[in-house]
Amino acid sequence: MRKDMRRGGGLLTLSFLLLVTGFGPLAFRCRAETPSTNLPRFNRVPGYAVADHIKTARLAILPLGSVEYHGPSGPLGTDSLIAAGLAERLAEDLQASLLPAIHYTHSPAHTTSFPGTLSIRPSTMVAYLTDVLAGLVEQGFDRILVMNGHDGNVGSARLAISQVTQEHPEAAILFVNWWETLPGPLVDSLELFNQPNGGHGHGGPLELSVAAAFAPDGVVPGKGPDLPPPQSLSTGFPYYLEKTQAKDWPGYSGNLSEISPEKGEQLVQIAEDRIAELVENWLANPAAPGSW
Repeated sequence: MRKDMRRGGGLLTLSFLLLVTGFGPLAFRCRAETPSTNLPRFNRVPGYAVADHIKTARLAILPLGSVEYHGPSGPLGTDSLIAAGLAERLAEDLQASLLPAIHYTHSPAHTTSFPGTLSIRPSTMVAYLTDVLAGLVEQGFDRILVMNGHDGNVGSARLAISQVTQEHPEAAILFVNWWETLPGPLVDSLELFNQPNGGHGHGGPLELSVAAAFAPDGVVPGKGPDLPPPQSLSTGFPYYLEKTQAKDWPGYSGNLSEISPEKGEQLVQIAEDRIAELVENWLANPAAPGSW
């Protein structure tokens, strides 16, 4: 774990909270030392050095974002900012090759009517991601982390990953949604937000605080009224609902007045460490079966 300035202040408090809330005492453990020389970004590698770059990298990291409305306080590139920001930190932690982010992706029907949202058809997304991932494997990256920042990418990415790994048995591709590293009970224990779901929700205080940690000038807190958290129709189990319109929904939820880059930095540190630990476990256990 790097010991730079952004890992200062609340480290001991956060470690204690993770321990007592049951989300694992290893979330802030010091990871094994990796070589001090960071790999250059993949798109900055000169042609003569590509083969050595791929051979040296332990894995490749592909950030997936979006161009989508995130309420009056959030930038259109919120999802890309988060996915690319986490990917950059993880690439340093893991001696990974950092790939250029994919920004233009599929957005669900209920956000496409808001200003600024650009959406790619699901069939196009599956074909495009399949070609990108297959190309990476054929170049020599047999371990790829897809760092996802946008819910609309989940379906198409999983289909593409399934296609590529069936066609390339030597490849293993790990797909991670950053927000799932921050479940409501964990975030509630940090007492960062005054809403019962830990500040989660599209364009809400958790997501925009994390975006502000990477781009503080791009997020403007309090540009809309504070709203209730998103309504849940279940008694605690996950589900997926999509519809063209949600009457009176303004394209975001939660308390925009509670957005802060300082809160976001605390959350980024937790997400970064939990994902890095997952990747280390994955790389150390190549015989582990895939998800089903």
